[in-house]
Amino acid sequence: MSTLKADTIQSTGGGAATLTKQYAFKMWVNFDQTGPTARDSFNLSSLTDVATGKTTVVMTNAMSDGNYSGSYFNNATNGTDAYNFSNAYTGAFGNSKSTDGRTSTTIITGSYASAYVDSGQVDVTVVGDLA
Repeated sequence: MSTLKADTIQSTGGGAATLTKQYAFKMWVNFDQTGPTARDSFNLSSLTDVATGKTTVVMTNAMSDGNYSGSYFNNATNGTDAYNFSNAYTGAFGNSKSTDGRTSTTIITGSYASAYVDSGQVDVTVVGDLA
């Protein structure tokens, strides 16, 4: 059996190696929607507060088309009421994508009673092919 050890893998042009036709996350972010403020991320350009419970997530590198897949989890809190994954969800991932469908998506969070609320923690992941 052989062992491959490396500290850095680069493309032939000297930059970062690009994952293509592989099912790895192409973007992810963990953020506080009340800011919105990213705690940590990969391939995230910006977060834009659209309204209470609505945040637009913009990717640094575009996807190849608007048919990428994604998911999110939110743990919404509103005052003293805490909502968990099973009852904090009223919106949908990709409820509103950018015009070309490749660079951004709007995340909507809310209470089980269909009221939009900002979530203290939102985790977003995107898979698909980068442009």
